[in-house]
This record gives sequence, C-alpha cells and structure tokens, in this order.
Amino acid sequence: MNRIKKWIFPGLFFLMSGCVSYSTIELDVLKPAEVIVPVEIASVVVVDNAFPFQPGDSGVHKIKLPTREYAIDSILVDDFGRRIIQSFGESLNAKSFFDSVYVVKQPFNTLEGGKPLALLSPAVVDSLCDFYNAQAVIELGHFEYGSLINVMDFGDQYFATLDARVSAYWKIHNKIADDVFDVHLQRDTIFWESTGPTILGSVEKLPLIRDALNEAAAYSGQQYSEYISPTWEKTRRYFFKKGHPLFYDASVQATRGDWDEAGRIWFHIYELGTEKQKARAAYNLALTQEVKGDFIEATSWAYRSMEHFQEVGNLSLADYELEMAKSYYIELAQRLQEKKKLDKQFGVYD
Repeated sequence: MNRIKKWIFPGLFFLMSGCVSYSTIELDVLKPAEVIVPVEIASVVVVDNAFPFQPGDSGVHKIKLPTREYAIDSILVDDFGRRIIQSFGESLNAKSFFDSVYVVKQPFNTLEGGKPLALLSPAVVDSLCDFYNAQAVIELGHFEYGSLINVMDFGDQYFATLDARVSAYWKIHNKIADDVFDVHLQRDTIFWESTGPTILGSVEKLPLIRDALNEAAAYSGQQYSEYISPTWEKTRRYFFKKGHPLFYDASVQATRGDWDEAGRIWFHIYELGTEKQKARAAYNLALTQEVKGDFIEATSWAYRSMEHFQEVGNLSLADYELEMAKSYYIELAQRLQEKKKLDKQFGVYD
C-alpha cells in the first residue's frame, strides 16, 4: 500500500462575496488521527469479541419525570456489537486509509460458552490475518449502553430530552509485530430534544429507545474510525478582495482555481502597496500557500500580515482585521503541527 497517494490537495468551494472587503471559501482540511497506525499495516480485519451486554438490576434505561423516576432493564439490543463494527467498518472503508477493511459479521464471544473480556488469542489473530491477507485485527472487546429520558416542566410547556450513551473498548492487534499496539476506551453520547403541552406530548416526538440505541451504535463506530484514520473536514477561510485595484483581478484568478496567478498579483501588491495593502496581500498569500500545501510558507505570510496590520494603527476596521490575521496564524501553526503527524501516519519521511 502507498498511503502517500491518498494525501491529496484539498478541494475549494467559494461561498459568498457581498459588499464586505473579503470573500469566503470552504477548504477541505485533512485532520490527523489520534493514533499512528504503523505504515506496514495495509489491510485490517474487524471483529466483535464483546460479550453480550447484560444490564443490571438498577436498569440502564432511566426516565425522569417532574414528579417521579423510572428504571427500565428490559430493552436489549441483541446485535449491538454487530451494529458498532458494521458502522465502523463502513466508515473506515470510506476513508480509504487502508487498502482493505474486512468485517467479520459472526460474533466471537456469545452467551453460549463465552465470557466477559475474553482474550483474542494470537493464534486467532494470525488465522484471521492469514485468511483475509491482512496485517492487523481491530477488536471490539467490550461495550455497554444506556439511555435517559428527562422531562422538565416549564409551566406553559414540557421540555423532553433523550440521551443514548455508549462505551466501547477497542484493541488493535498487529500481526507483524505480534503485539497489541493500541487500546482505547471510547465514550459517546447522542441526544434528541422535543417540547409539548403535556408530558406525553413532549416525549412522543422523541425516537423509540431501541431506535436511539441503534443510532448510538452507528455513531460510536463512526467516531472510532476517526480515532484511527485521518479525516477530511470542511473549514471556512477568508481572503481580501478590496483595498487595491488589482485585488479584484487576483480574486477572479483564485475563483478560477489559478492560485499561482492570484499569488503573483497579491505579491505584486505586497511589494508596492501601502501598509494596509501589504497586510491584506500577505493574508491572501498565506491562503495561497495553504491551498498549495506549503504550511511553513503559509504560516510565515500570516505572521507578516499580523505585523503589517499592527503598523496600520488602531482604527476599528484595522483591529478587526488584525484579529483575523492572528486567528489565521494560530490556525496555520496548528496545521503545521498536524502536517508532521499526518506525514508519520502516511509514511512520509524527510
């Protein structure tokens, strides 16, 4: 597998212009995963080795009304583990970080003959990897779930919320190194809210508890995929389109996707312009370099933009634009650090 082929340039989407001095774009930003998966792991197998969850006598589903509380322990989701790993596998596969993601649908740890927190033996890991031609096994080793319906009386109406929570314990077995290189306890909660003139009216718009738990299982799997795989996120960026006659020409080129030409025009403004024009041009040049993937140069231009805005003075507009430049500089400095982590995750070395 060559992960570097998947470390691609971001996409750009122009959103608005308006009468202000800047335009807005959406930029696709690749965020690093929390854990660094060894680059020799090209394909993975996902298994459910969690013992089926057995709620205690206290009840894992609770209902709080203005005058009393209930506990319910009769709502079970028999295939909860399967739902988690299926969602995880689909989400991880969509990210294209690994060459292949195989999900074993049959649970490994059942009520008949199984036990809580049963170990997945090295022999089983080797067998799975050999069968699927993979280098690692990602194991769901344990899970718990629960819910809370809370109804509050606000006098003229009732306000109801439903929280569905999940705890999932994961392990990643590396067949090549013959070890477990990461364990992770993940906790997620999703919620819904509704209002109504009566208690019943406020809760009837909430999903059924079982449906909420199914959604929570899917959400848990998606969240874990982001823990181990880099993920694209959309973020908003600004660039100045006014303040010099040539800013418009550069904006047209940027809109067309010709960032080299736009950068050439902004650099011309930077060399010959006033202090404020330099500040705005430097800001735009920082964006140009970010789009091109040069975060060191982008951070440098953002810092120059801050310096020039500081020289402009204390006009209210200049203060606002100075804060924009400071915020962008911090964002780019963070991206520079994230780039170093992404390089390790994709096997890119200097």
